[in-house]
Amino acid sequence: MEDKKNNALEKAENIASSSEKKNKTKKTAPRKAKAKKQVANKAKKLKQKEERKKALLEKREQKEKEMAKIRLEKAKEKAHKKAEKEKAKATALREKNRKREEAKILREKLKAEKKERRDLIKQESKQQREKRLKEEKTLRLEHKKAEKERKTELKRQKFLAKKDRKNQRQKNRQKNKNARRGFGGWLAAVISLGVVSLILASVLTVTFMMPEQADTALEASYQKSFYETVAEVDNIDLNLSKALATSDQRAMQNYLVDLAINAELAENSLQQLPLKDENKFYTTKLVNQIGDYAKFLNKKLINNQPITEEEYQALARLYKSNLALKNALNTMTTKMNGDFSFSNMQGEDNAVISGFNELENLSVEYPELIYDGPFSDGRERIMPKGLTGEEISDSLALQKFNAYFAKYNLSNVKNAGMLEGNLKCYNVQGEGNGLIVFAQISQTGGKLVMFDMSGSCNSVEIAQDTAVEVATEFIKNTGIENIAPVWVNLANNVYTINFASIKDGVVIYPDLIKARVCAETGMVIGLEATSYYYNHTERVISQPEISKTKALNSVSSNISVDDSRLAVVPIGENSEKLCYEFVGTYNGSTYYVYIDAINGKQIEMFKVIESAEGSMLM
Repeated sequence: MEDKKNNALEKAENIASSSEKKNKTKKTAPRKAKAKKQVANKAKKLKQKEERKKALLEKREQKEKEMAKIRLEKAKEKAHKKAEKEKAKATALREKNRKREEAKILREKLKAEKKERRDLIKQESKQQREKRLKEEKTLRLEHKKAEKERKTELKRQKFLAKKDRKNQRQKNRQKNKNARRGFGGWLAAVISLGVVSLILASVLTVTFMMPEQADTALEASYQKSFYETVAEVDNIDLNLSKALATSDQRAMQNYLVDLAINAELAENSLQQLPLKDENKFYTTKLVNQIGDYAKFLNKKLINNQPITEEEYQALARLYKSNLALKNALNTMTTKMNGDFSFSNMQGEDNAVISGFNELENLSVEYPELIYDGPFSDGRERIMPKGLTGEEISDSLALQKFNAYFAKYNLSNVKNAGMLEGNLKCYNVQGEGNGLIVFAQISQTGGKLVMFDMSGSCNSVEIAQDTAVEVATEFIKNTGIENIAPVWVNLANNVYTINFASIKDGVVIYPDLIKARVCAETGMVIGLEATSYYYNHTERVISQPEISKTKALNSVSSNISVDDSRLAVVPIGENSEKLCYEFVGTYNGSTYYVYIDAINGKQIEMFKVIESAEGSMLM
């Protein structure tokens, strides 16, 4: 009985011990799991910290490498500038020494001649002395006469220059402003390319235009043009920097539109300054490229096409070049010191001319842009399609010139240099009735590519139809056939008539020819056929894939269409499209709408804006 009692007691103790162990195990298990989880989290955080530290070190190393690269580039640039400066310094020193040596030789020569003359005078007889004095008197009279003739010629040249300057201002105001004859909106919109291309394609031998006396109104106009140029270049700098800094597409479009406007205003102001074309060659080109490239990029954004990294880099190069222009203009402004006179600019040592010349010397830093636009550098690589025949000599170019201007009674015809490039031309000049005719005759085929005649037109004596007939006959006499007038404008007593090729009743707008007829004398006083000779070729005109009725559906019903026809229009540098050209009115204004004859999409639209000097298309 006692054993049973002990067994029962032992059993109870074992049960209690087992229960205690089980409870102890239940309490310690969560603690171990929690501790294990904490250790794992701590290890994970430590690992993440190490990874962040490693990434930060790598980033710092990368930044150091980039900074080292930048420092190296700056050091190279600094060394290059220093070398160029030393080179220029050495060149200037050599030139100074050369001039000094030449002056020394000249002084010794004059000294020897004086000594020889004194010796001869001592030995001459009375008869020889009388003869010498007589000859010296004759020479003095001849010199006096020559000097008088030189001054008379100088006055004449100044008078002609003043007239030419007036005509040049009229040309600048007339740019992109043409009145409507029938219809031809596309031509009026792109015709300015011919004028600007002439400036960019060649440096003409034009006399530096100087007024005979300081004209207060004229001086105020020059001052206004210069400071407007400075202001617009500053605006270009601001909008370029914003365009490069933004990632918002809508904001980018606003900046690009502003850039196009700033560039147009800057180019117009530049053209008003009394400078030679060669003094503002690259400056004009840069400003035109900025505006043109802004339009190109804006068009891409409108068509939901992204701007590529390469195009951003091109925009950055334009920004860098414009910054150099901005700094140069600000330097000129400082040097002018508030009392500079544009009306009396002479020589190469004045603030403005030397400043613009320095910009021309920096032309190698200006960016080369290849894109789909009229001021693309790619255009310079295009070979003229419309020139055929053998290469002519400079003497034959003179004969061609005399044949083209047989009715102008010109004399003193001479060569005036050579225009290089893809469209090589002989520069030829002639004079007649106090006027100067400057022309460019192509080396290939001897074609009249352009000409300009000095002088002014003071009244309107002939009708528009007569002016068109005169211009048509003149162009046909140069060897160009199958053309028709598509646009005429009368401004400042000069008819500007734009012609285009016609094939199978279709207007070929890329084949542009611009003629100017004096409304007073009825003479052709200017011709620009560069676009014609670059683009003219035998074309196969395809048939439109949509009807005129279907194309008309793409024109707003608000426009009351008056007329239409088929036309080939230029798209960028190398492309052309067959379009329906519709002309109509809405709310008292005239519109030109161009609809693709293949897919019915609108390619372009222009509105005629009436102005004091005719009409312009916007």
